[in-house]
Amino acid sequence: MQIGSRFTEYGLTGGFFWICQILFFTYTGQTKILLSNLSTLQRPPDWILPISSTAISALAIIAVFVAGLLLDLLAVYFRPVEMKVFHQHLVRNRDWLGRLIVDHKAYCETDYQEFERKFGGSPVAKDRRARFAISLLWNRERRQQYAAARKRRREARKAWKGARPYERLWSFFASYVLVESGSSQLSLMVDQYYLWRTGRAVSTSLVIVLFEVLFLEPWLSLFSAIRNTLSKPVQFPPPEPWYYATPRTFLLIALSTLSVMITKKIYSRLCFTLFALVYVTQDKRNVELQKTA
Repeated sequence: MQIGSRFTEYGLTGGFFWICQILFFTYTGQTKILLSNLSTLQRPPDWILPISSTAISALAIIAVFVAGLLLDLLAVYFRPVEMKVFHQHLVRNRDWLGRLIVDHKAYCETDYQEFERKFGGSPVAKDRRARFAISLLWNRERRQQYAAARKRRREARKAWKGARPYERLWSFFASYVLVESGSSQLSLMVDQYYLWRTGRAVSTSLVIVLFEVLFLEPWLSLFSAIRNTLSKPVQFPPPEPWYYATPRTFLLIALSTLSVMITKKIYSRLCFTLFALVYVTQDKRNVELQKTA
């Protein structure tokens, strides 16, 4: 692990996380409350100011890097999405990839077969057509298609059980490229790898904001209403028009869609690079073996 690259990554993603938090508290109106509470605090003595400013700066830096580390750990939320993208690339490269799996069957053949078994169903569109054909269940073939679609749907919900073969296959491909190819060919993959980690952490920040808007904002609004009720006479504001909820709904949809799109697109680019390097490395190794034979 490169310490400098990791600190840079955690600094960028942690800073983005806290920017999102500031925007969220500004959106909910909690920033004004926080600033008003801070203004009521007594000013510390002058000799404490340099020490307190240094301590606050150190705590802020630590908070940024700790947030980046936590985002990296919480990014496993996107593991099922990444496994589906990885399986799509396995299917796309199945013709030549089988030779590599056979050559190293002692390590990865079982994982490859298990991963294919869990994700090797028919396309999603076909499953949906089979489920929508429930009105034609009098036909035996339709009943079989519907039952198979339900079975594949249950298997898809258990995608976390395929994490172990997925991780072993990913580690094998990366190790194969690392050992068999020169270090000069790995720069492109390393760049894509760091970009994927950063993009996944950014997507995790967006998901956290999504859950905050969805679950935390109503409670903050309730506490603000209770505090205003206790400090002022009871007033019943007029009901808000229905279109006031449109920006919030649009924000939720945008955050959810953007987080998934960022993860899928960046991880797909990483998989393109990984499988291309595996193919080139395998072809180069086969040519060298033919020359020596």
